[in-house]
Amino acid sequence: MKRVDLKMFKTLLVISVMSCCLACGRFSYAQSAPNFALIPLKVDKERQLPLDHRVVMDIKVYDADTAIAVLNNWDGIETVDRKGNLLSLSISVSSTDVSKPTPEALTKFKANTFVIDFEEEAVQRVLADFSTEYSSEQSDANQLTTIGKSIEKFVAGYISEPTYIHSFSFASRVATSRSGDCTEYSVLTAALARALKIPARVIIGTIIVEGEDGVEAYGHAWSELWLDGQWSRIDAAMYSAEALKKFYLPAHILDNEGLGYALGLSKAIFNMPEQITIRS
Repeated sequence: MKRVDLKMFKTLLVISVMSCCLACGRFSYAQSAPNFALIPLKVDKERQLPLDHRVVMDIKVYDADTAIAVLNNWDGIETVDRKGNLLSLSISVSSTDVSKPTPEALTKFKANTFVIDFEEEAVQRVLADFSTEYSSEQSDANQLTTIGKSIEKFVAGYISEPTYIHSFSFASRVATSRSGDCTEYSVLTAALARALKIPARVIIGTIIVEGEDGVEAYGHAWSELWLDGQWSRIDAAMYSAEALKKFYLPAHILDNEGLGYALGLSKAIFNMPEQITIRS
């Protein structure tokens, strides 16, 4: 397929993905997916703010077995109780995926793909800008964690027009438009990391944010980079957000980055909470 035809096809696919997600509005918040919206959340009246670094929350999900299977990989998230599709979770602000990927998986998460298309000229131009600005970090192979944080800061500044009008853009499109929501931040982050030969993936889930005015939960997307032998969360969309605490609740790892990536988005939507109650 010619490059110009491929770009046109990707644009049409983005539109179709939005239509599919609109049709999957099982939950009240899913109607705007994948520009994930507010998830109903309440805090028990006995629960005093600010929140502790570890809290217990009840989440109602569509498929509890699938949700538990995903959450079991994250250290800092523990299933305390289950009643049907209502899960009680103990969750820490420092939750991380402690699973050990195979060499094949790491190779997969370094690949140029339909969604993370870092070999496209638009992404390569962004990479050149990043490399110029952060050349000192890249010259030291032992500073991988520093590079991850530098990518986070760079993408946070590069996307100059945060907006919710997009559905799910590819990395090359984000590089050109410099706009988007959390999905666009995470896709571009993954693309820059892979261009630097760092395994990276996109996680779709929920973020619970405590601010000065209370606690809210949103559908969210972020990146994880394989740095120094572990997955490290990189969330450029929340880089400058003023919050007391943030809790991340993963729902799906975007492992299909080809033509069928919309199916993965649908799985993520159906695996996210319908409602959340923070108990203690």
